[in-house]
Amino acid sequence: MHSILSFLFTISLVVVIHEFGHYVMAKLFKVSVEKFSIGFGKALYKKQIGLTEFSLRLIPLGGFVKFYEDSKFKGLNLFENISVLKRSIIVLAGPLINFIFAFILLIFLNQGDQYKILPKITAVEPESIASQVGFKENDIIISINDKKIKSLTDHSKALIEFANKDLSYLLLRNNKEILITVNNKDRLDLKRNKANKKNINGLYFFPSGRNSLLINEVIVDSPAYIADIRKNDRIVSANDNLIYNASDFVDVIRNKVNTEITIKLLRNNEPVSIQVTPRQNSDSVKPAGVIGVMIKPELINKKKYIYSFKFNTLESISKSFYDVISGIKMVFKSFIHIVTGNIDWRLLSGPIAIAELSSDTISIGLISYLSFLVFLNINIGFLNLLPIPTLDGGQLIFYMIEGVLGKPLNREKMIISQRLGVIILFLVFTLAVYNDVFNFLFD
Repeated sequence: MHSILSFLFTISLVVVIHEFGHYVMAKLFKVSVEKFSIGFGKALYKKQIGLTEFSLRLIPLGGFVKFYEDSKFKGLNLFENISVLKRSIIVLAGPLINFIFAFILLIFLNQGDQYKILPKITAVEPESIASQVGFKENDIIISINDKKIKSLTDHSKALIEFANKDLSYLLLRNNKEILITVNNKDRLDLKRNKANKKNINGLYFFPSGRNSLLINEVIVDSPAYIADIRKNDRIVSANDNLIYNASDFVDVIRNKVNTEITIKLLRNNEPVSIQVTPRQNSDSVKPAGVIGVMIKPELINKKKYIYSFKFNTLESISKSFYDVISGIKMVFKSFIHIVTGNIDWRLLSGPIAIAELSSDTISIGLISYLSFLVFLNINIGFLNLLPIPTLDGGQLIFYMIEGVLGKPLNREKMIISQRLGVIILFLVFTLAVYNDVFNFLFD
């Protein structure tokens, strides 16, 4: 229920922002707006304000602004009667306001103390490709394919930028520079693989690490409580699987419903081995084990892995603008790599993934949720600019052609192309939902 409510709130907020851009610009050009709708399908609520009907509809996966199409009512200023330039500006205003909203959120997020995670390796998974080619704990990444890497974010961006290439890592180890190559065929970071949810080709970074996961709370009468797992115990392994982060631990627990497992802990720096039997999570739709603990990452000597700084006002504005541009470029590159097959299409996410991310980020805190909103607004803004009929980008293409020809396109051809656009969007949506369902059922 929390995921559903958070999804409805989040997607409605993004849609309102997008459609508000179209609406405000239309009003600026004195165009008569017939409907302003959040969602599609049957209207659940509607209210007439002046010439415009505002409505909330059944299917919360988008929205629309509809303009009057005939002048049977006196005093209407029709959208089709204004210049091509003004129509283009109205259409462009939707994606643009998504970018502007992301920019405003980033200005807020870039205030106060800022933190960056250093590209310092906290652990290397045994038998992974990273271990095989020679990465070691405490290696510091200097560059990838000659691109400077100053933070974990830079590292993630570089993986997308070089999605179809071998990765040549320049590392600093014991004050000496060494070169390590990960062949493109061995990379798992851009393929749908359970491992890539926990690490990057076998590499872990802060806050993951050996013995980094702490028991923060034990629920009374839970399996963990009965087995004598205690607050402040550090998790070493579960069923002989080394635990580096929460994802590692949760994967072991949820797959062992009603099956006894062995958890190795550090208690006051002394090793402890405990047997516990996960029980079925009553809140989960599919079989999933829980033992009744709250966990949190707490890597020892974390100051070695993060650094803090502050922006002044001008730096904050400049950084926010750069982050939006950088975000758009990253979404564009990701899109191109998915189309060309360099990124596994099974990583494409849909509404179920958005619902889960909305719920998770809201649960973590305001900063996390606002960061997610930045990501979502940049993605929605970009996707609406794609040159697909029915999307804003498709409309802009029509207006560009009209500007060149000096007359509108044939209406029948536009309708046919828009129907084709609907089919394309439906296929993409179906693919995204398929991925969501597959991930939900089998991951």
